[in-house]
Amino acid sequence: MSHDAVVPPSAPAFRRQGNLLLLSGQVGVDESWRPVPGRFADEARAAFANVRRVPAAAGARPDQIRKVTAYLADLGDFSAYHEVWTEEFPDRRPARTTIGAQLVPPFRVELNVVAWLDDTP
Repeated sequence: MSHDAVVPPSAPAFRRQGNLLLLSGQVGVDESWRPVPGRFADEARAAFANVRRVPAAAGARPDQIRKVTAYLADLGDFSAYHEVWTEEFPDRRPARTTIGAQLVPPFRVELNVVAWLDDTP
């Protein structure tokens, strides 16, 4: 299989149950489902862009994200991930877990998100 393009997932990108929104793993692809080349930080920013875009389709705002689980192919990329994380959540940061994992090439980061669609902080 070529790693030049990623086939869009057949399953929904999110599942909503009342005020709870569960977002499937998001990777660093552009809107054409092509992997974002370049540095790890570029890929992580693209994954976070998808984390913002997909929940918005369900009516969620970034400040409603309560938990992010990040899977990193190389835990040596943690400092770059942390830098992007602080850019994405400059004020109130959600809970997070970071796990070293073998990801489908060419991806180096995958993000799973839980959001609460209530206005209460």
